[in-house]
Amino acid sequence: MDNNKNDNFNEETKNINESNNPIKHWWFAIWRSLDFQSRSSRKEFWLFYLGNLIIFTVLVVLLTLVLYWLNASYQKLTQMYFLFGIIWRIVMLLPGIALTTRRFHDTNRSGWYTVLFYACNFFLGLLSAINEHTFESGNLALIIAIIICLIIDIWLFVILGFLKGVQDENKY
Repeated sequence: MDNNKNDNFNEETKNINESNNPIKHWWFAIWRSLDFQSRSSRKEFWLFYLGNLIIFTVLVVLLTLVLYWLNASYQKLTQMYFLFGIIWRIVMLLPGIALTTRRFHDTNRSGWYTVLFYACNFFLGLLSAINEHTFESGNLALIIAIIICLIIDIWLFVILGFLKGVQDENKY
């Protein structure tokens, strides 16, 4: 029975990889949200995020139409956008982490790079917010921390989005 499930999964993976439909890749990544062991290609990475952008945009347009139909005020509209954005990010966190981990595996790197990637993103946002509200010309340590996080984030993003995966067998 296990071989039959594995064969079905491999066939589904092959069909998805032949497709250029970002919605299919988005759904496939959602479906593989708990898969931190295998590998994902650059194509899967980029088409997932393109599908994510398309679906998010459609949902925001629908939300806007519903709120417009309900005669919502501008303040209510911005509150709903903020709430929807937070909920969307929380829902997409696990699929994004899993896909990022598989993408690092495809480049023969440890999945622990994912922790570094998300930690730098978090600290970059946090440090930028702190710097925005407490900017002083003598706050050099904060600016250096922002630059270091930005450099690490760019380096990891280049690995994720632009480096070709290892063709041969690798550790993952």
